[in-house]
Amino acid sequence: MAPMRNRYRLLHLKIFLAAVRRGKISLRKLFNALMCQVAYWRQSERSAAGPLMVSMELGNHCNINCLFCRDEKGVIPNVNPAGRQKVIPKGWMPPETAKAIIDQLREYLLIAVLYTNGEPLLYKKLAEVVRFATERRVATMIATNGTLLNADNIQALLEAGLDFVKIALSGFTQDVYSVQVRRGDVEKVKKGIALFCEMKRRGGYHTVIMVDYILYDYNRHQLEDMRVFCDGLGVMLNTRPGNPKGGLEDKERPLTDETPPLDISCDWLWKAMQVDWTGEVLPCCECAVWSEAGAYATFDPKGPHLLKVWNGSRARAMRRTIHRRGRKAVPVCAACLRKGISFKW
Repeated sequence: MAPMRNRYRLLHLKIFLAAVRRGKISLRKLFNALMCQVAYWRQSERSAAGPLMVSMELGNHCNINCLFCRDEKGVIPNVNPAGRQKVIPKGWMPPETAKAIIDQLREYLLIAVLYTNGEPLLYKKLAEVVRFATERRVATMIATNGTLLNADNIQALLEAGLDFVKIALSGFTQDVYSVQVRRGDVEKVKKGIALFCEMKRRGGYHTVIMVDYILYDYNRHQLEDMRVFCDGLGVMLNTRPGNPKGGLEDKERPLTDETPPLDISCDWLWKAMQVDWTGEVLPCCECAVWSEAGAYATFDPKGPHLLKVWNGSRARAMRRTIHRRGRKAVPVCAACLRKGISFKW
């Protein structure tokens, strides 16, 4: 049985319509997005006036420690084989920094992605940042493991104006779910999803909810149970291939048999910006777990404006390198399978 195809076109439409209802999409933003695409097509050193998307790592702590992401103690390995440090340091982005990033880019952003490599609901000021973005007419999204979806967190996010939430699951019952997840209660997650749907319905909110089923051979038999569960709640179900890294390598098929698209330029450089919890402005989200990836700058609310960094000398040099020499010229890019700025899988 082949995995379900990603329903990203429908998802993008749902998120777009939710943002339109809240007045978060403008002609200026749409024109900027078009100019980002034109710059990518032309492989220009300069992109549009601003990125159409920003990915912000509010923090990289997690509370369930999945096999493929970190070890049993929560340590995040550095995936750069030549990196001087063995692990990726953990921390939190100050909420004032997150707000300043959104404020500087608000006229151009179609969406702010408020997570990178951690559980966003651990961030104490998440709803505050979402509300700040909503007040500045910027759409927002998060991806969560769902273990902290209680009534207080859900209500805060709904009232703050969150546009999209993606909830990851890798099993329908606890025994299957626990194969990949070291900590976490799948029944608690399912109750949280159901509560989110009910509170959204009662309050008349427009947040788009999607369950992301991480598909392995060992949990494939529970996909239909998850489909029935999601249909009953009226939420979207997506599947994506599971990563066997961390202990399942001998039991599961590889994540993919694709080879990195070395001769294809990456959309990220022309369309999106990544800001690590440390404030480092990075070429893309893959750099968050790849040390010494070559930051464009370190963001300081009182320093150079992010729009100057976006088309600054380092960003232009990166685009020029990828255009002329391909991904193979940059180690982190040479190992990347990503195509486009949407979800990787």
